[in-house]
Amino acid sequence: MKSFGIRQAKAHLSAIVRAAAGGERTLITDYGQPVAVIAPPLEDPQQVEAPAEPVKETKPLSDAAAFRHALLSAPHPLELDF
Repeated sequence: MKSFGIRQAKAHLSAIVRAAAGGERTLITDYGQPVAVIAPPLEDPQQVEAPAEPVKETKPLSDAAAFRHALLSAPHPLELDF
């Protein structure tokens, strides 16, 4: 397995990704300590099927959570004068 520091990995990222597509694993280090591995996916992403049903919430949102969701989903920032 090849090993690159973060700066080297940034400079050679496209080559590292091409190597991963070919089955090679590459270790990324930060000051000599391993922090990540770039490797081919475990399964072919095109063959992975979507879940049969979307995940549903198990309990309803509280009033505070519903209010927070409404505020965060507003189309533009709200200006409140208190």
